[in-house]
Amino acid sequence: MHTPTPAQLLQVWERGGDPSAATRALLLLGCSCDDEASAEALAALPLGRRDALLLALRERLFGAAIDVVTACPQCAAAVEATFRCSDLRLPDAVAASVPGPGSSFRLPDSNDLLALERCSDAAAARALLLERCVLATPRGKQPPEAPAEIAQAMARADPQADLQLAFRCPDCNHEWQPLFDIARFLWQELHAWALHLLREVDTLAATYHWAEADILALSPRRRQAYLELCAP
Repeated sequence: MHTPTPAQLLQVWERGGDPSAATRALLLLGCSCDDEASAEALAALPLGRRDALLLALRERLFGAAIDVVTACPQCAAAVEATFRCSDLRLPDAVAASVPGPGSSFRLPDSNDLLALERCSDAAAARALLLERCVLATPRGKQPPEAPAEIAQAMARADPQADLQLAFRCPDCNHEWQPLFDIARFLWQELHAWALHLLREVDTLAATYHWAEADILALSPRRRQAYLELCAP
């Protein structure tokens, strides 16, 4: 993995204006992973492996510390938390294909997420995911609880893909475990960064009449120095 340039990140941000979270995650990996990693190979990664790569990219782009602010679902108080990317890294998936309760399955990947986006509701999405990921089921053995058991087995096999945080409200002591979606979180950070950078480019272009490419080629420290020089 390498660190994308500001110009490359802006291109990714521009291309990801409309696509889904799954597509945006693939765009981010495509601009940061080694050239030999094809788009097809990245899309076929188990979601836990994908998220581990996105965590590594986040650390390269914005540092190891992650600050979040959320609302307590019990009393609506603001709850702040700080953790590090290393705190969120879990063991890799045990295998791409694993035995489950009465069946074997493969771990979901980005291709599955893209397919689920066409579903009309959560029940249809769950059914389609099982249809795509379950590889073999013994004949005549399909108990009503099998889908839930398979989902639990998938979560155990690839815990990075189902990452939950532990929060406690300082006001009412309510405890809950929200999901942490690194793909959505990193895209939100990229969006804020891109808007901030474009404002800087606009200021420097208006002041010095430089081209965007020349401004983006400046190091962050030098760009900030010029911004301070042109400040009123």
